[in-house]
Amino acid sequence: MASRGNRQKRIYALYRGDRYICDGTVRELAQELGIKFSTAQYYATKQHRARADNHGSPDTILLEPIGWDTKN
Repeated sequence: MASRGNRQKRIYALYRGDRYICDGTVRELAQELGIKFSTAQYYATKQHRARADNHGSPDTILLEPIGWDTKN
């Protein structure tokens, strides 16, 4: 079985409302926010974006994919 350590990792930009906070992998952003990894994963989904667009507050957290990185 191939090692997963060499896979590229998606990089996301973290926004709180319209304000840019930082960028990194989902795991890094979860640590930055002090939330569970699974919660940060949810913030990156289309479902969360749709809910935020329809019912979100001005401080809704969003993760926007911005590229790929090959961190080891």
